[in-house]
Amino acid sequence: MNQSTYQLISYLLRYPNEQMVEVLPEIERELDTIENTRVRENLQKFITETRNISLDEWISHYVDHFDFGRLTNLYVTYLKLGEQRERGLELLKLKKYYEAHGFEVTDKELPDYLPVILEFCSSVPVKASNELLEMHDKAIKVIQEKLSENNSYYRFLFDALFIHMEGNGLTFSQER
Repeated sequence: MNQSTYQLISYLLRYPNEQMVEVLPEIERELDTIENTRVRENLQKFITETRNISLDEWISHYVDHFDFGRLTNLYVTYLKLGEQRERGLELLKLKKYYEAHGFEVTDKELPDYLPVILEFCSSVPVKASNELLEMHDKAIKVIQEKLSENNSYYRFLFDALFIHMEGNGLTFSQER
């Protein structure tokens, strides 16, 4: 399966900036390399939405959903543990997991930041990426559901992500 899809989604989930706007046409061309039509269509919907708004509107939408949304922030252990002390242990475990697979995490972002998780998934074998994503699929699903409820165009990225994860052999429990 195309692991670069994880990298693409990771990039698009980061805080919007001028450079992202400038590379959208290049990203759009990259979509042609994605085999799964449903993944490709969802990514195209996201790009179309972001191209039809100003950078300020894109940033505002991002901030409203990811910086202020308790259930839609991109720190997947926060959804389960909040600011509890156990979260520190989870973050440490994640960092050790990355290191065990030869992935270096900088101190710029916490290891539970979804774009960092997806960056890791793009650089390791499917088995390792599936194992990590399975650990956090419930939190990722909560984000997806809330974005859908709020009719956020970021839901397209999460729809593409789950379709790609399923294509990589991940199965999800019905009770989330």
